[in-house]
Amino acid sequence: MSIGISPRTPETCPHREVGPGGSWRCCLIAKLLEGEPETASQVSIDICQACCRSFEPSQRDWNPVIASLVWNAVDQVLTTNDSDSCGKVSHWQALLAQAESSLPPVLPDEDDLPSSTSVEGDAIRRTVDEVARVLPLPVERVGQVTHWAVGVTTSPRRAPTLAPCLRSLLAAGWLHPHLFIDGEVEIPPEFSELTRTTRVPAIGARQSYYLVIAELLQRDPDAQAIMVVQDDAYWPSHLPMREYLEQCLWPGSEPGLVSAWCCTDDTADQSGWHLRDRPWKFGAVAFIYSRETAERFVRDPLIQQQCSTRPENQSGGISSLVGDWAARVGVPVYYPTPSLVQHLGDVSTIWENSRAVGVRRASRFLGDEV
Repeated sequence: MSIGISPRTPETCPHREVGPGGSWRCCLIAKLLEGEPETASQVSIDICQACCRSFEPSQRDWNPVIASLVWNAVDQVLTTNDSDSCGKVSHWQALLAQAESSLPPVLPDEDDLPSSTSVEGDAIRRTVDEVARVLPLPVERVGQVTHWAVGVTTSPRRAPTLAPCLRSLLAAGWLHPHLFIDGEVEIPPEFSELTRTTRVPAIGARQSYYLVIAELLQRDPDAQAIMVVQDDAYWPSHLPMREYLEQCLWPGSEPGLVSAWCCTDDTADQSGWHLRDRPWKFGAVAFIYSRETAERFVRDPLIQQQCSTRPENQSGGISSLVGDWAARVGVPVYYPTPSLVQHLGDVSTIWENSRAVGVRRASRFLGDEV
């Protein structure tokens, strides 16, 4: 007779606790994220089962599931500048570093990547009308956009996503983006001909973002739309996204700010273009500024002050920076449901072949629906 170790199950896990209303709580996550809301440690049966398929974690030794949950929770705290995190930035950054070191390098699924960078060569490429049947054009629209200035921001990251981002952007219709490189980043040879601005050593996310908009305005005085795309944004390669957006901009009664990204928490009940009714928080994945809006942003004294020094969290806070500014000066912010882009930078390690999790994921992605 052989004696073996019984496999872990959610029911036998020493870290599991049943909370009010029968919800499940991970006590290990609660200890690691001490001081955060109770919801930060709540877990589903799927997460518990995935954790039990991995090795048993401890406070010092995290399996990929625990690391994923901690990474998402801490990154959200830092990105949203949660007031409860004041005085604990170094603590959160240490947790983030440990989470990253506990995660294996993960790249997006092949199904998420564009099959071709050739617009003309895509035999199944859809039309603007087909896109509009899923994501209706704005009922009210003002102005016209035919001339773009597009910048792609990139910096060192654990799992590089720049190549699929650029392939999808080119396939979607923007053939000449300018690269803004903050730090030491290896650019894939296939994109060697793209123009670029490199800053070494890196100057940080906020300073870099401000300079990106200012430089795009200077580089192209005729541009009607200034688009800043992060290197973890993926556009649907089979859809004419540039042509579609040129029929959408600008939603509402005045040119303003448009996000091509819509996270899970912002997903509306009805498909279409929606006016944000509170400050934008979740993600600066792909923002499109009217020229006047971009000029107002770089001229704003408070923005200049906020972007003149490095915050303690050098890698976050862009979405809150832009969202709070737009709310303060009265710039309308519109976003689509479903999202025009998917977020490649937060791919889940909890389940194989899964896209990003939490608020940093688009629960509805236009590329999946057309």
